Amino acid sequence: MRDTAAKILMLIVSLFFLPAEVICQDTYNQEYDHYMKAEAETNRAKREALLMEFVQTYPESELDPNVSYLYAQFYQPLQQAGRWQQMATKAEQFLRHRPNDASSIQAATEAYQQLGNEQKLVDFGSKLYTEQPGASAAYLVAKAYQSLGDEARFRTWAERTLRHDPNNLDMLVELATSYWGTGELTKAAGYANKGLGSVANATKSDNQSAEQFETRLNQVRGFFYRTRGEKAYQDNDMNSARKNFESSIEYNPNNDFAHYRLGFIYWGAGKSDQAILSFAKAVVLKGSSLKDARDQLNQLYRSVHSNTSGLSTLLRNVRKDMGL
Repeated sequence: MRDTAAKILMLIVSLFFLPAEVICQDTYNQEYDHYMKAEAETNRAKREALLMEFVQTYPESELDPNVSYLYAQFYQPLQQAGRWQQMATKAEQFLRHRPNDASSIQAATEAYQQLGNEQKLVDFGSKLYTEQPGASAAYLVAKAYQSLGDEARFRTWAERTLRHDPNNLDMLVELATSYWGTGELTKAAGYANKGLGSVANATKSDNQSAEQFETRLNQVRGFFYRTRGEKAYQDNDMNSARKNFESSIEYNPNNDFAHYRLGFIYWGAGKSDQAILSFAKAVVLKGSSLKDARDQLNQLYRSVHSNTSGLSTLLRNVRKDMGL
């Protein structure tokens, strides 16, 4: 009896000190066999069942990207056929076991948006977050509330997203935009400052080219500098405003609002030629500041040249210089 107890104790001790990589290797072999079986399966229904069995059996796996890729192939036919409810259901099934799966989050979001059921996104995302708190679930709920036009709850969930993922540029941009929209420029500029600090940590997604990634980063930088510039402009700190708006158009030359504000700043500093050029750029870009920029351009050009006869030529040249 004593010998048996000693053997059991020895077995327990040996299992306890078994190298982790050996245990992981055993699990990996099972996972790999399971994955290869799913990949080889030609019947769609059976393949889907195998993939769902995989994510239910293994809470986390090194093969998750491969499994996600196979499962994401079920979304495209449903998307093309407009079978949005079926697509949403499949996405939900997968997200219950892999709440951070980007393809499924995107599929669920698109499906419920197409169905006009953002509330379903809120309900599902909130439940998902309660079960497994994380940036992806919080982001899902934040975007749903944004679609519903509920700014207060959007901000709550966007800030919750940032607690899990402080460098989430999309949420930083959206929060800065939200607070700008309600005239809370101190908060907007605060998120812009955080955003400029986070740009260096941004990573390229698999479906982006290096050029697309850099273009997007420059647009984001331009937006953040524009936000800081507007805060300084409203505080009557024209030196800081000028520097930030100039940085904004350096990264994003098509930022019409930054050109528009620079027109006023240069005009106030007695730099009429620069002001005219800035207003002209805002005009040819045809953004939200078009009407006001055109009014200011006409007024300033007339005061400098006593008429507006050369204005059409100026605008044509500016349009050409900007590649428009």
